[in-house]
Amino acid sequence: MTAGHPSFISIDGGKSELRLLVSTGDERQYGVGPGMAYQPGEDGIARILGSVRAAAASVHLPAAPAGAAAGLTGVPGDPALRRRLVSLLEEFFSCPVLLVEDGLLAHAGALAGAGTVLCAGTGTTVLAVGASGRSVKIDGWGPLLGDRGSAHAIGLAGMRAAAAAHDGVGPATELADRLADDLGGTDLAALQRFYRDDALVARTAAFARAVLDAAERDPVARAICAEAASALAASAAAAVSRLPDAGRKVSFSGRLLAPGNPLHTRLAANLTGRGLDLVAPIATALEGGLTLLRSEEPYRELLRRLTPREGGRA
Repeated sequence: MTAGHPSFISIDGGKSELRLLVSTGDERQYGVGPGMAYQPGEDGIARILGSVRAAAASVHLPAAPAGAAAGLTGVPGDPALRRRLVSLLEEFFSCPVLLVEDGLLAHAGALAGAGTVLCAGTGTTVLAVGASGRSVKIDGWGPLLGDRGSAHAIGLAGMRAAAAAHDGVGPATELADRLADDLGGTDLAALQRFYRDDALVARTAAFARAVLDAAERDPVARAICAEAASALAASAAAAVSRLPDAGRKVSFSGRLLAPGNPLHTRLAANLTGRGLDLVAPIATALEGGLTLLRSEEPYRELLRRLTPREGGRA
């Protein structure tokens, strides 16, 4: 606490990076830690704590914060593991911790009220929250089963199109040269380095930048962006159809949908065609954590229903 102002901590943990905010009055401190990818044979708790500690190392943590909110893509679904993680985070920060999925943090930041938010980053989660506090979640299935329209989906589609162009079984695309540069070649050694990369999901997602950069010039990249925009719009429409009191308003979280880029432009047109309105986010997911800690509506009712038995699934 500084000059009479309580301190709050907000954590937004995704597959590519974890970001931490310490808020004390008007003062903001930011830290960044590594992302959290699932690894075989582990529950992820040690990885989450390591990332949190890394992010916290670059800020001055208050001695007695009023509270912390952590929105994590890798939040444990098992109630016992979830309670253990909360306990460890509370021990680390010396304050009560609210642990939720990262999509809820993003929603509170982007809209701070009823509506639908597309959390499109390395993965994809679509969360609709109604004025009543009821919610519907779409996607969040991960890179093998879902994450439709995500950076990983776009990057993987771009890499596959580039490989097909190299083999002469797909249309020519400038992505072929971009892939060769990214891999450091197309020989066996380069491919082995790629597949052995511990950050394979994040690295694949990073190739989405090459696809978006090429979309205005390259028909292959343009088609990939169009497909991703259609997938995101379909998920938003599905969420609203299941929760009508979420309304027409759709916003987004993450750098993938930067206003004016090809994906954002095509998404806006797709949503308009479905009777939905794309609006700019009010704030970041980190600010959304502060909104949740203030227990503002409609999140107060939603959080009341999130019990350890439900695994925190919004």
